[in-house]
Amino acid sequence: MVLATTNYGTKIYVLGLFILANGIASSISAPVWGKMADQSSKQVMVKAALITSLLGIIVFIIVSWIPFLRDEFWLYPVAYFILGIAHSGVRLGRKTYVVDMAGGNKRTDYVAVSNTIIGGILLITGGISALASIISTEGVILVLSLFGLAGAYTSSALPEVE
Repeated sequence: MVLATTNYGTKIYVLGLFILANGIASSISAPVWGKMADQSSKQVMVKAALITSLLGIIVFIIVSWIPFLRDEFWLYPVAYFILGIAHSGVRLGRKTYVVDMAGGNKRTDYVAVSNTIIGGILLITGGISALASIISTEGVILVLSLFGLAGAYTSSALPEVE
């Protein structure tokens, strides 16, 4: 959103395109991720994290080194659409994994701890995003994408649960 605002200004229809892209992405991807999570919630987390991370790296490369694409109007809503699809997968995979991992009364404890940890991680990544004032916005996207790759790698080492 920040990159689109930088290139196109604060036109209200740009925000509308992002909201529309995210809504469509969630609607389309939820059934697909759900069916995949029935097979392996771990694989859903890994695949969605890889999509998100690779998208961030691609956006970084485009914005940093391919100026004719950087200025294309469609780039940012399309990237946000793909990000919406992957974000739905990460969230669904994490929730399904935690619920499948825990049995009985432990589920509520695991979900509570999981949500608290995610909240802490979001605070930390928010602090990292504050670095945008020191480095470029695309640089922050690259750093967060590299963290995403590390998360995908770590998720791939988790055991399968049912």
